[in-house]
Amino acid sequence: MPPLRVLQVTPYYAEAWAYGGVPRAATALARGLARRGHQVTVCTTDAAEPRARARGAAGADGVEVRVFANVSNALAYHLQLFLPRGMDAWLAEHAGDFDVAHLHACHNVPTAVAARRLTAAGVPYVLSPHGTAPRIERRRALKWVFDHTVGRGVLDGAARLLAVSEAERRQLLGLGAAAAAIEVVPNPVELADFIAIPRGRFRAARRLAGHRLVLFLGKLTPRKRLDVLIDAFASLGDATATLVIAGNDLGAGAEARRRAERRGVGGRVLFTGLLRGGERLEALADADVVVYPSRDEVFGLVAVEALLAGTPVIVADDSGCGEVVAATGGGRVVAQGDAPALAAAVRDVLAAPQRSQVAEADRRIRAWLASDAIAARVETVYEALVAPGVDAAVVAG
Repeated sequence: MPPLRVLQVTPYYAEAWAYGGVPRAATALARGLARRGHQVTVCTTDAAEPRARARGAAGADGVEVRVFANVSNALAYHLQLFLPRGMDAWLAEHAGDFDVAHLHACHNVPTAVAARRLTAAGVPYVLSPHGTAPRIERRRALKWVFDHTVGRGVLDGAARLLAVSEAERRQLLGLGAAAAAIEVVPNPVELADFIAIPRGRFRAARRLAGHRLVLFLGKLTPRKRLDVLIDAFASLGDATATLVIAGNDLGAGAEARRRAERRGVGGRVLFTGLLRGGERLEALADADVVVYPSRDEVFGLVAVEALLAGTPVIVADDSGCGEVVAATGGGRVVAQGDAPALAAAVRDVLAAPQRSQVAEADRRIRAWLASDAIAARVETVYEALVAPGVDAAVVAG
């Protein structure tokens, strides 16, 4: 089959560090598809941070990136209300130019308008919810209203649903998706980002030389279970250890600070705020252990990135993140919400860092999750939808 004309639609892309793993996964996939010879166009917004807008990167890595300015990036950041000027008009004119489309995340305007325009143009689309299909955690009422108005039919209209783990596949089945519509394809990783990460720089910048670093990296929300992490850290009884909580505050930061003070470890818990680009990787490489105790984490890209940076991980077992780490090795999986079990795991890893297991996990990840390998798998999904005689209209509801 000749190269495909692929449209990717995502509310955030590339440099949108404040929005977690979805922008990194979407970017890695687009670049991997382009390296395989496909003509890839990305439609996205300029979402970056409340007071910062992402810049376009047209032509980067063989991907054409079309960036549409949000009406307000503060609304995008605080309410997940992405209102990109001109995107709907552009899609109305150009949706029919593509063979297949790939939409990322649920409950957002870019995905909703793209689904409508693609359906009208007769172009099949694949949807990757990235764990966002259920209405969990923040703004549930707003998500319900959105799904019953602007976002109506997005999930049902997808020719295929890509789940990043078996946990997400079960999630989608629970929402009424047809089993035949779901493909399990993990998130891709750009391996080039993990070449020669400078070591010691993060520690030096924060005067942490000689400390044993326990690192959490991610958005500060209730779902990330910082309460469990702080309770576990407080029970370690290790005066040489520092807990670094790195990420932008989306509602859990203030309580986490209060909890650290109540547990008597406020002086050994460092809140760095959002880390961007290479600084994220330097933090992962300098940590002694990365802890990700989240619930409802269908993949956990941070844990994978930590292993690629050479650092052992500890994750919770309730969703896909534990599934991924169990498959790769290089870490421990503990019961979600169990602070004593988490503390015991941290203590064990600090005593015996498992470097050989981490190296083996690195090898497995590079073979399993490299962006080119995942792009090849996604390519087969696309080709099945556009092949002559194939009915792409698999009903997902």
